[in-house]
Amino acid sequence: MEFLKENAEYFERKAFEAIKEKPKFVLFFAEQALQLYVKYILAKELDDYPKTHNLRILFQKLAKIDAKAEKFYDENADIFDLLEEAYITARYLDKEYSVKSAEKALALLEKFKEEFKRWLA
Repeated sequence: MEFLKENAEYFERKAFEAIKEKPKFVLFFAEQALQLYVKYILAKELDDYPKTHNLRILFQKLAKIDAKAEKFYDENADIFDLLEEAYITARYLDKEYSVKSAEKALALLEKFKEEFKRWLA
């Protein structure tokens, strides 16, 4: 399961690097990092995780371990919606995102890591 955390950290690094050139990839990489961090926590606690890319489903499952996950998702739903959209559009459509949106994605990633740091240390 450590590979999930290692992969999340890789995507996180790539998200921070991409801000200079391609904001749309910041959102894509941040979404990937969040997915993998949540899956890592679930695997660590439950020895398994849902085989989905849907952040809402992943956070619902995480809420069974830590009730603050539901609140975290709800409070940041607009950014999560943007990340889920970017998961598809960054790969298949010619849509760009603003640097401001990219910065919000990075801030959400940092906020997540701070909120759930006990599992990520």
